[in-house]
Amino acid sequence: MKTVALIILLAIIAFAAVYFVFSKPAYVLSEESAKSFFLEDLKEKYPGADVREVVEIIPATASDGSPYYQLKARVTNGIATPCPERMHVFYDYPPKNFVAQPPEYITRGCKVCLDTATCILAFPEEAIIASHTYNGTSDVAAFVKGNSDARANALFLDTYDGAVGAWKVTWSSATNPVSYEVVLSKTQNSVLSVKKL
Repeated sequence: MKTVALIILLAIIAFAAVYFVFSKPAYVLSEESAKSFFLEDLKEKYPGADVREVVEIIPATASDGSPYYQLKARVTNGIATPCPERMHVFYDYPPKNFVAQPPEYITRGCKVCLDTATCILAFPEEAIIASHTYNGTSDVAAFVKGNSDARANALFLDTYDGAVGAWKVTWSSATNPVSYEVVLSKTQNSVLSVKKL
């Protein structure tokens, strides 16, 4: 009798264990959880960055059939300075067991599209650098050099004076009443306008 009771008790325990294991809802991989996890990781890895934002999330499937997300983020340091540094950081969520892709530097060392026939100013950081390094911006470069607190603000314009796609970069300083407005073509590698305000 004791043996039968023990077998019944073990069967109940086994049934309960199987029930609890298989009745739990499956873990749902979501875009929001991937984004949230990535932003937390970026915050820890780049604590001094001015901008940390996810710019692209792509659902993917691993070779074993498991789903995951490929994410791309923008990390920018010194966004309003004369030489902002922008990089793109890549991440897989959940993380895979292979070496992470290194960051891709978009702007670094205060250079962008110099002496290049074809150039696209795709990001505000590129426009800020071009606004004081391109030919025809020597007055702006002198302003930036002469005002250590010079700050830039870049704004994309769909059209400007008949041109399609332009960046307007405004330079100002708290210690100088003068400011500058530079308008650059997004695709023509040229300065459209420089105004002293």
